[in-house]
Amino acid sequence: MLAVVLLAGCAAPPPQVVTRIRVVEPRIPPSLLACPPAPAVPLVQRQSQVATYVAELWEAGEICRNHLAAVAGALRPHPVPPVVTHQSLVRKVLR
Repeated sequence: MLAVVLLAGCAAPPPQVVTRIRVVEPRIPPSLLACPPAPAVPLVQRQSQVATYVAELWEAGEICRNHLAAVAGALRPHPVPPVVTHQSLVRKVLR
């Protein structure tokens, strides 16, 4: 009987399960929530002006796509490495 009393005194209490729900909202910089405006359609006389306009239009779209990818990465449960942007190849060719 004494052994039963001694063993019961050494028994660990059942573990307590603590559940806390904490909502964490990702902080998205305002700069990622805006896209640059599309360039104005120019009055052109040469094909080089058309090419420059197309490059500017593509570059504005690329910036917007990069912003969207960064926001999507912030909203995913597992962070994705940031998208590294470089100067447009189209713009490099035109210079």
